[in-house]
Amino acid sequence: MERIEEIMNKFKEKKILVIGDIMLDTYIKGDVKRISPEAPVPIVNVKQEYNALGGAGNVAANVISLGGKVTLFSFVGEDSFGAVVRELIEKIGIEGYLDKTSKTIQKTRIYSENQQLIRFDREIIKRRHFNQKMKEILVKKAKEADMIIISDYAKGTINKDLMETLSEFKNKMIVDPKPVNKRLYEKVFIITPNEDEIIKMTSIRNVDKASNKLKQDLKTSVLLTRGSKGMSLFSDKKIDIPTNAKEVFNVTGAGDTVIAALALALSSGASINEAANIANHAAGITVEKAGTYSVSFSELMSRLQKEEGKISDEKKLKKIVEDLKKKNKRIVWTNGCFDLLHIGHTRYLKEAKKLGDCLIVGLNSDESVRKLKGNSRPIQSERERAEILSSLEFIDHIIIFPELSPERYLKELQPDVYVKGGNILWKN
Repeated sequence: MERIEEIMNKFKEKKILVIGDIMLDTYIKGDVKRISPEAPVPIVNVKQEYNALGGAGNVAANVISLGGKVTLFSFVGEDSFGAVVRELIEKIGIEGYLDKTSKTIQKTRIYSENQQLIRFDREIIKRRHFNQKMKEILVKKAKEADMIIISDYAKGTINKDLMETLSEFKNKMIVDPKPVNKRLYEKVFIITPNEDEIIKMTSIRNVDKASNKLKQDLKTSVLLTRGSKGMSLFSDKKIDIPTNAKEVFNVTGAGDTVIAALALALSSGASINEAANIANHAAGITVEKAGTYSVSFSELMSRLQKEEGKISDEKKLKKIVEDLKKKNKRIVWTNGCFDLLHIGHTRYLKEAKKLGDCLIVGLNSDESVRKLKGNSRPIQSERERAEILSSLEFIDHIIIFPELSPERYLKELQPDVYVKGGNILWKN
């Protein structure tokens, strides 16, 4: 946990530049108890109405709530919605450069009992123009920024002129992309498409093949966001990162949270693998909430500390097992390298947990993986593998062991069930 805390404690020092389409998200919530006599539609008795920053505004809000400093460039109108946007930006503490030459984009969502009934959009999609003064400020802020986030919603802010203006800063640019602007993202540091976007950008249905193709075509790393399935990172190698969300309640704004956390982690010295794992935890918090949501620093730190607490040494784990056995809890053990975690692994681990009350995973150390699989392995370090496994809710404890065989730990801990590769080797 020391490494994660070291990274996150640097968040407050970091300056993130966010450029993109800002929106006003309006939420109307109420009860539905009858159908209108005028037409076969529900009548919503309004109980609550509120506004939040959407799009690039939500990205900037997440940077602030996670402890960083942010400068936001976007477009809003001199209209009532624009006034609300500017008020929210000031309240949150975002440094905003907002051109007033376009009408404000607003999305209104109607909910009843946490079920979205309908959404109204007010928007005019057109190419936005950054004047010379704005470009000069943009370049100045880009030089000062630790990372640059391009939040593209294909409403007109992200265009060829903008990307050419900032071309010298692509090495510290993270892009939340839209397929229509694919060619603008060449040679950026990393892009974060979802599954639908990656298919549209490549015309390849297999998302793994599509991600590798996009990585090659654009000469960039790809962090594929996969909703309830978590994420997949395509950089030097492919790494699957399962979601740690207890329940996927609402995916609105999850991509905004991912890119904000990713930018802060990378600029704070995290490796791309570490940053992706931190961003995955942040997204896990977001999807558990209703509506547009900004994850706080304390929430993310708490979630990471909880997951990190699953990784134990032998002495600590022995004490935990002794206490569990006194309470007549059934202990399940499994072990492996888990170097490239995939859906088969997660399914079998989930089934293993069903065999008892506590699932312990013995994880081969880097040294033992090399002895078992050759000098080219592991692809992920033991800490990275342990952190990804710890994000799985059904795993209770993890121990990293240097031996080739777990025999010593099985004798020491005396689990009730030993599962390997999906097979039950023995039960007590």
